[in-house]
Formats: sequence, C-alpha cells, structure tokens
Amino acid sequence: MTDIKIDLKSFVPIFEQIKQQVTLLILRGRYKPEDALPSIRDLAAGLIVNPNTVARAYRELEQTGVITTKRGKGCFVSEEALTLLPSAQTGMARLIVRRAVDELHDLQLDGGRIRELFDEILNDKSK
Repeated sequence: MTDIKIDLKSFVPIFEQIKQQVTLLILRGRYKPEDALPSIRDLAAGLIVNPNTVARAYRELEQTGVITTKRGKGCFVSEEALTLLPSAQTGMARLIVRRAVDELHDLQLDGGRIRELFDEILNDKSK
C-alpha cells in the first residue's frame, strides 16, 4: 500500500515519523512534484493510526510548503518541494548518523573506533 513505515517503539511521535518518511520518499524520488500522496484515510488505515495523526503530519508538511492540498482531490507534492528540502535532507542525515552512533555506543565502541568504521565504509563506497 505505502512505503511509509512507522516504529511504534520509537520515542519519535508518529506524526513526526510520517513527516520524516514522506520527506525521505520525496528526496529519494519516490514521490515527485505534483505526485499525489496517499489519502489521509488510506494512510491512517494502512499504518493503523488515527487519521488525525496523519492529518497533522500532512498539515505540518503543507505549512513548510513541501506539499499542497487540493480541496476534494487530496494532497500532492508541491512544485517547490525539492528546493525546500536540502535543509531537511541534512537534518535527516543527522538523525540517521545519530541513531547509528547511539547503537555503536551501546556496543561499547568509543568515538575513535566509530570514526574508523565510518572512514572504512566511506572508503569502500568510493571504490
């Protein structure tokens, strides 16, 4: 039904997870400007969450200009979304790195070893 996934164990509120997921899907090209997003009702049913939660996520995305609502037609990725998202992209990248670092700290790795691992992986990617 949708590429949007939520983590019920996360401390991040569900509406924030939805916002992050929609933003990520736009950045990855899954949704392009003018593409329709899942309806509030359909997405809520698919994620098994309250429709108000999805509505809040969509409302906040609309307030930032990333999506637009067309009365009676639904929500769509705005034409300006890709120009508005670079700062969101950096924020999401920070979140991903933060999660990885937190998990590595849980494995009792220190900052130096974590940097080494990141450098190894970055060097592998550039080959």
